[in-house]
Amino acid sequence: GQHSNSRSSISIINGRMTRETYEGRVFAYQIKPGKEGVYRAGPVRVTVAGKSYTEPGPSVQVKGIEQQDRVIASLSASSTSVLVEEPFTVTLSVAVAELPEPYAESNEPLHPNLLPQLTADFLEIRQDSPGLKGPDLNQILNTLIDQSGRQPGFAINDYKTRDMSSGFGRLFGDDDPFRPRPIRFRLPASRVTIDGKKYRAYTLALEYTPTKEGEFTFGPLSFKGTVISDVTADRQAVTRDIYTIGPAVTVRVVPPPDEGRPETFIGSVGKEMRATAAFDTTVCKVGDPLTLTLEITGAISVSNLRTPLLSLQPELTRDFRIYDDNVSADTLPNGKRFKYRVRPTREGTLEFPPIRLAYYDTAARAYRTVATAPVPIQARATTQIATADPADGTDALTGVLDSRTRPLPAGITLDARGARPVPLLPRHRLVLPLLAAGPLLALLTALAAPFAALAARLRARRRHAGALRRALASLRRTDDPARAAQAVRSYLAERCDVAGGALTPSDAAALLSRRGVPDASAHACRTLLARLDEALYRPDAATPVSETVRQIQSLLPELDAALSEKRNVNNE
Repeated sequence: GQHSNSRSSISIINGRMTRETYEGRVFAYQIKPGKEGVYRAGPVRVTVAGKSYTEPGPSVQVKGIEQQDRVIASLSASSTSVLVEEPFTVTLSVAVAELPEPYAESNEPLHPNLLPQLTADFLEIRQDSPGLKGPDLNQILNTLIDQSGRQPGFAINDYKTRDMSSGFGRLFGDDDPFRPRPIRFRLPASRVTIDGKKYRAYTLALEYTPTKEGEFTFGPLSFKGTVISDVTADRQAVTRDIYTIGPAVTVRVVPPPDEGRPETFIGSVGKEMRATAAFDTTVCKVGDPLTLTLEITGAISVSNLRTPLLSLQPELTRDFRIYDDNVSADTLPNGKRFKYRVRPTREGTLEFPPIRLAYYDTAARAYRTVATAPVPIQARATTQIATADPADGTDALTGVLDSRTRPLPAGITLDARGARPVPLLPRHRLVLPLLAAGPLLALLTALAAPFAALAARLRARRRHAGALRRALASLRRTDDPARAAQAVRSYLAERCDVAGGALTPSDAAALLSRRGVPDASAHACRTLLARLDEALYRPDAATPVSETVRQIQSLLPELDAALSEKRNVNNE
């Protein structure tokens, strides 16, 4: 990141005032060494105004990971191979060797004032892994914060705070008591034995649920900090710096096994799957389109639940035609709903056969098949339309209605208005307006741009005219340096048509010089604006804020007059 480091000071010696202004910017970089040894972050070269400056840069002694058994950092998963939507747990563990007796019973091997640093990518709140539903880290980490600020704990990643919960005693002897400090996280602790050695284990368990197949890696976990290794005869703690890394753990999300997979498998895994089917009516005619609704519910995975292809089950297509290419799907709280278009192919009292669906039962670790209940429906014969039989060359009607009566031709209605002539062109009184509409529209289009430019100039002129009045009104109502500086920057933004919310004093002076303001006035504006910025961080500055505001009130009319004069010259 980066931030400004500009400052200024005023000194008066023998009645002569001297101002010193320092302008700078701090750039911070995060560097991770790749090997042990001496790392040199330099030389750093900067070129300003054609002149080069060189800084050798700092040197850091990088140490390798020490082989030790005092701190054991580890990551483990409840299962390294799971199915889609099968939950698993990742456990972070930091085991620190216990203190010698009799101190181990009532004392932890972590110093309350020396927080070890834990670093792991999967503990970032903003970390988002596609295909993986994780816990609410924000809520979990908030519950782990040590509100007392006195218990042994850990710093995790780069989580920091600016509050004073650690007490006002920290204010004394601290070069920057208000700087962000690591948040103290208190992890649940238990006493364990590893390879015959006693440890105090600090753990954090997080539950995840995968929503798609793939591999998910958690870690590595790094531990860096100070632990208590021993206690002297006069009951003083002996500390030791430790740096160790716990290897990452990978969880593979795999599909169910191929062996024994039925053809009716729909991709879902879980347990206690249920299926129901129903038509939207109980009576229809042969060939009528029907809607078949199939609902699949249960404690099953939904993300990988595929649309069942009913036409692949031969018994379903014996009396019905099924359109698998036009299926709609809706997600339910515990499953899915599918709607198919189906047509009966023969008349009679029919029964849509049971639909067989297979899923993988995670409890039994085997495929299970469920079936819907048969759906009855009454399909009636379709109405026949009488037509002439061309085979015998007669006009005799063949075919009858359901009522066994011959159809009668419908009468034809004639209207005399159909014989009246209708002109294709519009009436004469409409021709002239239509002819004039084109040129008029072109004229309006040509005048639109000049009118828009004129309106913009008028708005800018009104903004320029009121900028000074608004700035002076704001300055009269405040002695706050922040509000006064904002009033000056707002005036410059409105008067010079720039984005002035972040103008530095140097930027303001350069802007005024480019707009034709005399150098003396531009320099005075820079000085006064820098004085206001300085007052934000140095309330005890030599010049009162009220005096600075008064000088700005006198300076702004001069700046406005110079800007107006320059604009008038440009217009001429």
